[in-house]
Amino acid sequence: MSIRLKIILALFLVTVAIALSATGFSYSLLQRSLTDDFRSRIRDIAHLGAATIDVPAASRLLAQMAPELSAAQVEKVEQSADYRLIDSQLQHIRAAEPALIKYVYILTPTPDSQASRFLVDADVQILVARQKRGEKVAEEISHFGLPYDISGRPLIQQAFRDKALMVEKEFTPDPKYNTNSLSAYAPILDGNGKLLGILGVDLADSNMQAALRESKVASVVITALALLVATLLSVFVGYQLTKGIRLLNSVVQRFALKEFDVRAPTLSGDEVGNLGKSFNTMAQTIDTYSKDLESLLKAYGRFVPHSFLEFLQKKSVVDLRLGDHVQQEMTVLFSDIRSFTTLSESMTPRENFSFINAFLRRVGPVIRDHGGVIDKYIGDAVMALFPAAPESAIAAAIDMQRKVAAYNRERVANGRQPIAIGVGLHTGSLILGTVGEDERMNSTVIADAVNLASRLEGITKHYGVGIVASGDALARLEDPAAFQTRFLDRIQVKGKHDYVLIHEVFDADDDALRQAKQALAGAWQDAVNLYFAARFAEAVTAFEAILTHLPNDQASLLYLERARRLLASGVPADWNGVEVMQGK
Repeated sequence: MSIRLKIILALFLVTVAIALSATGFSYSLLQRSLTDDFRSRIRDIAHLGAATIDVPAASRLLAQMAPELSAAQVEKVEQSADYRLIDSQLQHIRAAEPALIKYVYILTPTPDSQASRFLVDADVQILVARQKRGEKVAEEISHFGLPYDISGRPLIQQAFRDKALMVEKEFTPDPKYNTNSLSAYAPILDGNGKLLGILGVDLADSNMQAALRESKVASVVITALALLVATLLSVFVGYQLTKGIRLLNSVVQRFALKEFDVRAPTLSGDEVGNLGKSFNTMAQTIDTYSKDLESLLKAYGRFVPHSFLEFLQKKSVVDLRLGDHVQQEMTVLFSDIRSFTTLSESMTPRENFSFINAFLRRVGPVIRDHGGVIDKYIGDAVMALFPAAPESAIAAAIDMQRKVAAYNRERVANGRQPIAIGVGLHTGSLILGTVGEDERMNSTVIADAVNLASRLEGITKHYGVGIVASGDALARLEDPAAFQTRFLDRIQVKGKHDYVLIHEVFDADDDALRQAKQALAGAWQDAVNLYFAARFAEAVTAFEAILTHLPNDQASLLYLERARRLLASGVPADWNGVEVMQGK
């Protein structure tokens, strides 16, 4: 055999080996890269999605889960507002990647670690509607309470056990629902850290398999062409093929490091060139999906609270536009730590942040548990909105004071100074919307109700009380007797011409003080009426009598001082009893 033939044969075999190795390596690396990318994306979708689930609604649904449920009971639950709310939230999650996400659902644990039950499935309402239209539904409908066997799904068991976000490493077949999918499971916890269930998100493998099939076909064609070309021009092709493979291998390795914008250079029209084109096609697909997800994450960064989407009647954050707004009556809650500036001066910056976060971690969940939406944190202050009746806002304020009382017991036990907060509440019409510019939007609330609630919080210290609510807030209560309140004053806050009626809510006071105020409620109101009737001598006597039982009642002391002053100096001709507040 001639040397030329040996060289041709050797180069041919080397060329074939390199072509096959490069094709197999590239295919395997691309498959791994696609799977890893899908795992990263589904992890983010599940994590963000779980944060959007309405925890109170989920808790109420879970409370209706019984060992045995009749069809009528299931239908009643699935028609409830809570079920439909969470169903709409699952639809929003699926809308983030409709081409990829196949199933979105919530599973709840059972005493049997090998079994779980469906709480809500995004396909239930759709499949039920199809059944009612007489259409045939091939798969089983995951109704509320339907058992789901997880004995062969260790990742679901681990998600329940560890209360942690879990993502499958590989695509897994599910014969029951005739699917081959990659799944992620994110825990849904209530305010106390109790596991309510897990959000399951399944990505179908159809897109990935289509891309891999295209790559496989292209690889087969490339290999066949490589054999043909190697036979005719082994020396030339060997050199070119080796050069092209090195370049393509470098590109694939960079792509594996998530440089999704890297592309293989087109050096030739041969097998390696075609392989590079196939790679570029797949890379473009992955890059597009990655940018779509990045766009979604940026949208969440511009507008975080999910509840604002419901207020603005938007399906997802990507639907938001600058200037979107809605007018609605709500109760505004303002809370602030008293003398925080003085307290903060005794702490380091790290201690300041730790203290504020410890405080907010306690009061934030209270607001959400009562249906409130935290609009913003302003240092140690909290502004929250309550779209429902004022009862929820007042109940939240009471529980916030109780949380602070429990927190103070911890602080005192650890040798720290106790804190006090003031809470102001007012109900009125407000405008909620988006402000900013194209690159950075934020939600804001524009209304006189916001300013007044802030003023009411500020005057809690003046009257020595923990919670002040406006007359407008109390007037909208369905059952005013549900809370322990007393009329405080008529005030004119800074920047306002009309006076405002204010009331103290003292349900959160310690038992002795609360019972004393309740027992003296009639005497207090009589004394206040005497004051506003300009019968100051009688008012002085009445307030002095109250102070014998409540010696530290700052509101009584204020009225007593005013009545004595008016007795001594005389009553101005324009006196109407309104107290003008000069400060905040």
